[in-house]
Amino acid sequence: MKVTPQVFTSGTTCLNKTFSSDFKTFTKENWSYSTAFYPGENKFSKMFAARVEKAMGLLDKNGGKFQITSYPEGIGYKKHTDCIVGNQDQRDRFATVLVYLKDVEEGGETKFPDLGIWVKPRKGRALVWTNMNEKGECDPHSIHDASIVKKGHKYILQRWFYYKSFYSLGKRPPEPQLPARDPGQPRVSCDEYEHGSCRWYDEWNYDHILEYQQQQLTLI
Repeated sequence: MKVTPQVFTSGTTCLNKTFSSDFKTFTKENWSYSTAFYPGENKFSKMFAARVEKAMGLLDKNGGKFQITSYPEGIGYKKHTDCIVGNQDQRDRFATVLVYLKDVEEGGETKFPDLGIWVKPRKGRALVWTNMNEKGECDPHSIHDASIVKKGHKYILQRWFYYKSFYSLGKRPPEPQLPARDPGQPRVSCDEYEHGSCRWYDEWNYDHILEYQQQQLTLI
């Protein structure tokens, strides 16, 4: 597929409707699926936050949204870090809490290649790791991947805790007006080819808006 400036919707990095349809066919929907809920939206969020803070010392005020991700058979996620290497902004993901919600018959391991560690999905098993050092610098050795699910279906719950809190952290943002879209339309976001994969989301943020990127503003 050839990508040109003409296939993007004005003011965004989003592909237009025609090219999006072609991309969907080309990739054969080879992506994972995510939905999210936010602190205070249900009783579980408060209970989970309290248990994590007690057991792991991660403060609820530094926690973001709760993300549930589904990996169908044949889907994984390439190597990536949860923080941005070389980023000077310390409003970044300091620690990750990941909970497996279901056993996976084969595949789906969480692997840390630089550390020689891998973990097999087991229902109720929780992982926690730090992505940044005590100075607030992203540690490249925190790179990890989600192995392809060979048999079964993988479901996980994740919450990221940030080195520095900020006003909009953990608050559901209003949906942006761009691009024009149908009510309830999801989005698919893809990382650079060698660093991550594609993922389907049922909510929209502002990362795809060019003006937002240029100003590097925090949504409040």
